[in-house]
Amino acid sequence: MKYYPVLLNLKNKKCVVIGGGPVARRKAISLLKAGACVCVISPELCPGLKRLREQKRISWINSSYKKTHLKGAFLAIAATPDKAINTKISQDARKSGILINTVDAEDLSDFIVPSSISKGGLILSVSTSGQAPCLSKRMRRDIERLLVPEYARFLKILEGIRRELKAKCSDPKLRSRILNALCACKSSE
Repeated sequence: MKYYPVLLNLKNKKCVVIGGGPVARRKAISLLKAGACVCVISPELCPGLKRLREQKRISWINSSYKKTHLKGAFLAIAATPDKAINTKISQDARKSGILINTVDAEDLSDFIVPSSISKGGLILSVSTSGQAPCLSKRMRRDIERLLVPEYARFLKILEGIRRELKAKCSDPKLRSRILNALCACKSSE
């Protein structure tokens, strides 16, 4: 399957995670980091999800899944251990126009979640299109160790230069040439 890479703005958007185990916890945390309003649907919560609820970082509906739980959601993640329930969640979400990720079931998903690194404004994602997620994780760790610290610092410098150029140089083409030249200098080091 061919994927279209995209970064979603989830700030203040309702995202529903169906499932109460460790996988649901990981998904909820990544959604929270993106600024989403996370609602977890599950009769039980693992200790990590209980902590998030106690900290009032997530809302929780103590229930088995019902189609009405998706109402108003921008995105949903099906993370239950039951394939039949995950299939129903996927069908309901798609009928409602809600983006759906069904953990470990690409055929039931509108998107997959790549292995990502986020440092400051720098976001890097690595994917094997679902063929070998363990390789994506390995590549992410290597990139994080070898490249991210230096590029995160460089990004911070470029951000300041870009802001100053916008204030002092009215020609967008000249600004672009200057920034591209700085990036070219960096890559030739």
